[in-house]
Amino acid sequence: LSVIVFTCFAPLINQTAPLRAMAAFEHCLVKSEEEIGFRGEGLESGEDFDVAPVSLRTNGRMIRVGVLSALAAVVGTVCLVGTPSAVMFNGGASAITGLSTSGDTSRQQALQYAAQEVTQGSNLATAPKENLNDGNLCNDDEEEHGALCYAKCSELAGPAYPHRQSAWTCCNAAQCPFMSLSCCKHDYGMCSGYSIAGMKEGSAICPHAPGGCLNDEELFLGLCYMKCSLLTGGLNPYRAEIDGCCKSTGAYCLAEEGVKDGFNGMLITNSTFAVGGGCADSNAGTPCQPHPPLTSVTESHSPSPSTSS
Repeated sequence: LSVIVFTCFAPLINQTAPLRAMAAFEHCLVKSEEEIGFRGEGLESGEDFDVAPVSLRTNGRMIRVGVLSALAAVVGTVCLVGTPSAVMFNGGASAITGLSTSGDTSRQQALQYAAQEVTQGSNLATAPKENLNDGNLCNDDEEEHGALCYAKCSELAGPAYPHRQSAWTCCNAAQCPFMSLSCCKHDYGMCSGYSIAGMKEGSAICPHAPGGCLNDEELFLGLCYMKCSLLTGGLNPYRAEIDGCCKSTGAYCLAEEGVKDGFNGMLITNSTFAVGGGCADSNAGTPCQPHPPLTSVTESHSPSPSTSS
């Protein structure tokens, strides 16, 4: 099996020849199917086996169709995004691993900005302006449901549907029949639809634990980090990993920027990016480490960092 997999996928190493790769892959699977059929005929003559070779051949064809469909999807994606040499690939199989001159320069510039922010502190490490006496542990544009903070139903579904009944359901009354279509609106999704945090935390952000982030922070995977836009001086403003900031969003953030690996990546990773917003400000209420949302910035039951609009 290892030999078959290696033989089938070896042509894919040449990133500039997807069509030749598909042809080689199909040829390999034909050979595999013939092998399965041959062994099936051998089984037919044994008294201890009752599996017909036809079923084995059928299974081989099913495997062939499934794998070819997956390969076709990959090639189709490449075609939709653009040609390999023009979009995601710039070096081919002969590219040498390492940073290009431009990639190294961009990386060093971003890290210099980050070092300055972490050592000198940010004057934006302040609490967002919130109503601290409304009994709401979430941001003002959020509501608590099931121990998580969601964007308010009145803003997502409209003022006529202010009552949240589930992660995906907003209703016009506090009590509505389950899955009701007459008094409720539904919008299903994972970190989308009605199951999102408020816009103060960003667009299409997952619901989070009660509390909020500082003004110089962004919410990522349930924790507050200093904003990539501040850490990199705007060069890589999108957080894509706990220690990674990207120039764009999507597939470009799967590969490091400037690395001569054949991919035109836009991601820079460094442990300096895995910090909270309160570094070097001498305030224990504004952590320098990544942290869960702070209830001290949304309610007055505990000491709050200085408030800023």
